[in-house]
Amino acid sequence: MVGMTDADPIHAAIGAMFPDCAVTKSRGGYTLADPRSDTPLARIRPIQQSDRFELLYWSMTTERWRTFGDFGRLSLTLDRVHKIFRAEPILHI
Repeated sequence: MVGMTDADPIHAAIGAMFPDCAVTKSRGGYTLADPRSDTPLARIRPIQQSDRFELLYWSMTTERWRTFGDFGRLSLTLDRVHKIFRAEPILHI
């Protein structure tokens, strides 16, 4: 059908795993935001040619997305992203 877009399975999986967040796709990644305030909480960026993701957080001091973790870019499963997101205070308002 004309005008219909293909379903995005990654967007659907992230939305199902984070039902209490607004999930939007933008610039090759997916932003998790607080649905009440639209405040960005985290960004999940798929890593090419894999089933892994990079997790970023919004830095209030630099006003940009920063890699989560002390050792640079992490290659995480979506399940691991979810566990880190729920456990880390920096990823919450």
